[in-house]
Amino acid sequence: MIRILCEVAQAAYIALTVSIASTWEYVWHGPRLPKWDLKFQLTRDIMHSLILAATPQYKDDRDIDKINVYAIAESLQNKPIPAPKLSPGEGSYHIFSIPAQQASVNEATFKNVGIHQDRFQQLCRDDLQGAERQIGCEMVVAAETARQLKHMLGAKSDLLACRPLYPEEKVLVYIHGGGFIVGNAASCRQLVCRLSREAGVRVLVVDYRLAPQNPFPAPLYDVYIAYLYLLQQGFMPERIVVAGDSAGGNLSLALVHLAQMTKAPKPGGLVLLSPLSDAANDLPSCQRNRNYDILAKQPVESPLAYTRLYYAPGQRFSEQMRHEMADLLVSPVNGDFAMFPPTLIQCGTHEVLIDDIIKLHAAIQAQSPETAVLEQYQDMLHVFHVHFYRPESIQAVAGIGRFIRDL
Repeated sequence: MIRILCEVAQAAYIALTVSIASTWEYVWHGPRLPKWDLKFQLTRDIMHSLILAATPQYKDDRDIDKINVYAIAESLQNKPIPAPKLSPGEGSYHIFSIPAQQASVNEATFKNVGIHQDRFQQLCRDDLQGAERQIGCEMVVAAETARQLKHMLGAKSDLLACRPLYPEEKVLVYIHGGGFIVGNAASCRQLVCRLSREAGVRVLVVDYRLAPQNPFPAPLYDVYIAYLYLLQQGFMPERIVVAGDSAGGNLSLALVHLAQMTKAPKPGGLVLLSPLSDAANDLPSCQRNRNYDILAKQPVESPLAYTRLYYAPGQRFSEQMRHEMADLLVSPVNGDFAMFPPTLIQCGTHEVLIDDIIKLHAAIQAQSPETAVLEQYQDMLHVFHVHFYRPESIQAVAGIGRFIRDL
């Protein structure tokens, strides 16, 4: 209890001091970027400062032997994450679990996944030989979408059941972000509900295992199993759209590559919100936009870099590790984009990942021209969609809805 009170007091102190400094800057020098209002600048500065305060900053592995990456990650995971309820006017959701063992996979499924074959096969063996494991999920449906479905199917339809309501139902699978180490289905509930409303579809959100306790490929493996589960339930692959933000965008891209490598059918479309696609390198925008973005991204050489905690927690960095992290299932920008599903990518012009995102778009376009659409929102930051009052967020979410409806 004392520790919690101390953390709350520290957060309150940081929020107060940062608010004063940020407001002073805004009043005397104007907004840091032209489209920022005071509320947006305050939100960015407070959140960025809280993220920095919660995680020690390192440039390299000099002190790696003194760092307990698991304890630091656990402290972040134990911090409360807003899990908003939905009002009846907004929508409804159902929390349930998928039995991991129910998926029709075995070690042979992963015989062609490249350098990480052993890792995938070990996870498969763990599920087949160990105790029953569940993958947490939420089914979310917006109130307006629910009214439309009940009008079409009847009032007694179970809209929160994880099975097709009619033969060609379209469904959205959402993969939350959080740097692979934090976040859950509940944390993105309001955003997902808005996507359900704009797209007119139900949304399945996957609660994959988190790193560093469950490093690569465990999160991707869980997303893959959840995707196969939808196929087993009768959803048609071309009617499944996969979406994700930040690290969830990485997992969404990697899912398509993994599906192709394991001969599973690919989904009908992708929606990527500020996706991380290159885990092995830090492009110039990581420095150029660090004073604007909300994301506090440590360099890949840091033992607390999100991508290091995801791929090889606690291990010293080397060029061999960089080479392994450049694999398409970790850095999906390096994958095969021939015959890739239609893809919508949205980002802010001033986020640290903008160069990464532009590189991704160019890679897709080079192999599948006109497959990917990149929308850059002026002066916006990493996953700006969650700032629901902003006109850019409203416009972006509406655009996602149109994209999904048109597939």
